[in-house]
Amino acid sequence: MRYGGSARYLLLAMSFLGLAGCGTGAGVAHVEGPAPTAVRWTGPVYVDDARSISRQRPDVMDLTEVTTLYGMKWRGWGTPRAVGTGLVVDFSCQSFCPHGKDNPPYYRVRLVLSGLIKREYAAYYSHAVLSPDPPPAPHWARDVGDLRLRVPAA
Repeated sequence: MRYGGSARYLLLAMSFLGLAGCGTGAGVAHVEGPAPTAVRWTGPVYVDDARSISRQRPDVMDLTEVTTLYGMKWRGWGTPRAVGTGLVVDFSCQSFCPHGKDNPPYYRVRLVLSGLIKREYAAYYSHAVLSPDPPPAPHWARDVGDLRLRVPAA
């Protein structure tokens, strides 16, 4: 059976109208089901020290130019919040070496790393909070507190 020219135009117009009616109406999408969960990072995770050396689970590191961490033990490395405990040693005697130049002062600390920033093949912690463990810090200690850490450019 052959359709005339007007019948073809009528079928074509009905097809376009049918496609135009396939939207959601008000331009708002309707979503069902639970939101997808975040995919956990599975690559290597680093922290850059004061000398811009990338380290994984460092047991010794220079957090700042005058703050050296020693004997660090880590929990949760590679997660959004890594917690390390150890000692801060004032090798530079910025605190006036209360025990003499040959015996640099130290005290126990807790370091919390957070702010994972992902790069192509690795992730880096971008934020650190150093606190005495237990508080308070010795009277001679310099307050390091809250730090932004260097992260390599993307």
